[in-house]
Order: sequence, then C-alpha cells, then structure tokens
Amino acid sequence: MNKFRSSFALLFALFLLSIASTHLVAQTEMRWDTHGVGFTVPDDFKVSTNDAEEYTAANDHLMLTIAPIQDEEITQENLAEAVLAMATAMEYESLDEADKIDVHDFTGYYIKGTRDGINAVVIALLDKESSTNLLVVIAYDDDYFDEAVAIASSFFAYD
Repeated sequence: MNKFRSSFALLFALFLLSIASTHLVAQTEMRWDTHGVGFTVPDDFKVSTNDAEEYTAANDHLMLTIAPIQDEEITQENLAEAVLAMATAMEYESLDEADKIDVHDFTGYYIKGTRDGINAVVIALLDKESSTNLLVVIAYDDDYFDEAVAIASSFFAYD
C-alpha cells in the first residue's frame, strides 16, 4: 500500500511539473520597435494595433495596451500621483492596490482597478536610460491576475 502511495505521489508530482513547464514554455517575446520596448506574453496573443501611438495585443483572457507618455513633467517623484490621475481619467473605479515597481530598465508605479466589471492594472513605466516612458494597461479576466503580473514584470528596453 505504501509503495502504491509513493508511486502515485511521484506520478502526480511529475504530472504537475509537466503542466507547469508547459505553461512556462508557452510564452513568446513581443517587441514594439517604434519605442524600443520588449515584453513577454502568452504565445496565443494576437497583435491588433502596432503604430507609433499604440500597441495592443490580446488573447481570450488578457489584453495589453501600451502608449507612449508624452508628459515631460512626470518624474519618479510624482509618478504615483500621475498614475492615479491617469487611471481616474480612464474612468477606472475600485482603485485599491498601488505600489512602486522596478522592472529591468524601467522604474514605475502601478494601480489595480476595475472599469465596467473588467479588472485592470494601470502602469506608468519610466525608462532609466532614455526618454521612453510608457503607459501600460493590462486588462484581465478573474483568475488571470498572475499572468497580468508576469507580463508587467517582463518589460525591457532595447536599442
């Protein structure tokens, strides 16, 4: 009986590991060449907009929209207030979790909220080395917050 439990436990652990590794492998890198920024998304993402003003890609559970921030008065010192103002202007409500983030080449600030029942993370990223500053909105279905965080934490600058 104990041998059966040990074998079952080992098989179950291998099964979970294979599911986890499949999930980790199912990622793809995307790049917005106009602004020299890259990020990682699930491999089923499809790009719908890719121009100088906006980059939008999505799958059935997540939607990523990126736009350049053209406000030269936004600095690290007033970033929290700027993100709150942006989220409020976009009519997000239930703004509850907010904090500073550092992601590779960027420093930023995020706030979680909802709009019309849709969950979203609104993020401002300031490039530490250049003038590339971005507004990122990641909308996600319930139970997909971890995937939204994974996308947000994958941003990097290049060029």
